[in-house]
Amino acid sequence: MLDKETAALVAAMNAAQSDLHDQDISLQDARLGAREMFLSLAGEAPADVDVTELDVVYDGAGVSVSVPVRSYRPSSAGADVLPAVIFFHGGGWSLGDLDCYDTLMRDLCYRTGVQFFSVGYRLAPEHKYPAGLNDCLAAVRWLHGHADQYHVDVTKLVLMGDSAGGNLAVSVAHHLADEPIAITALHLIYPVLDVYSPHQQYASRVQFGDGDLLLSREAIANTAVYYAADPSQVHNVDVSPMALPDVSHLPATSILVAGYDPLHDEGAQFAQRLLAAGRLRHYSCFASTIHAFFSFGTLPVAQRARQLVATQLRADLAL
Repeated sequence: MLDKETAALVAAMNAAQSDLHDQDISLQDARLGAREMFLSLAGEAPADVDVTELDVVYDGAGVSVSVPVRSYRPSSAGADVLPAVIFFHGGGWSLGDLDCYDTLMRDLCYRTGVQFFSVGYRLAPEHKYPAGLNDCLAAVRWLHGHADQYHVDVTKLVLMGDSAGGNLAVSVAHHLADEPIAITALHLIYPVLDVYSPHQQYASRVQFGDGDLLLSREAIANTAVYYAADPSQVHNVDVSPMALPDVSHLPATSILVAGYDPLHDEGAQFAQRLLAAGRLRHYSCFASTIHAFFSFGTLPVAQRARQLVATQLRADLAL
């Protein structure tokens, strides 16, 4: 059963006919709607966090690409060298931005006492795969190379993302496995991991994907169309990490899912694969709530989940 606060939010969303990927509205309107929703439900932001706007510039196939990155650092830290969490936001690769996640980043920074870097990767469909992934990879490599400048402990780096951002976090970790950049841990919040299998393969998509719980089956399919430059790319392990034949090369991974989320089952199945490979650190299910709840700071269940994740992060980083 939905908790009462989530149930009230769902009722309000359905009354407003909120669908983050409604095919009947323009992408611009969908982005504006998502932004309004996330900002209105973000809750209060802690004050004791210093925020810095950064710009990562790299050569993307002969074209100079600029990626905005927002740094969050505890105000009390001074010049202390801190662990860092690099965060990739959700939104089906096509919605969301740094502002939508600003309050969440401030909150997690405050709760953990570590530095957060939020990556504003390019969005689809204007920038299809692998543009967004390349931006995220470039941001991690850049941060690793500039760690001294930003007082970052490169021996304690965590990758984190929600929904499509969780997908990107897995893909970044997969690519970095052969590079001299050590990732301490991976934190996935209700990740989208499979955009090639029939919806019927996952009971949660069938049960909760009708569209009255924020995320629909159609939305999942639409995001794949937006993101993939070619339909065959949905089978690529970068686009659908569930297709990875082996997950033993991934960092120690924590997965958080929501009980009323169409993506619940793929998160649970991926956790089982990680467990079998000895790579699962934490698996948490918040059974009474929906997709995207972690960003909705006005929900008590989001506050509980954030505190749990903050505790897990500090344990991962031996703090």
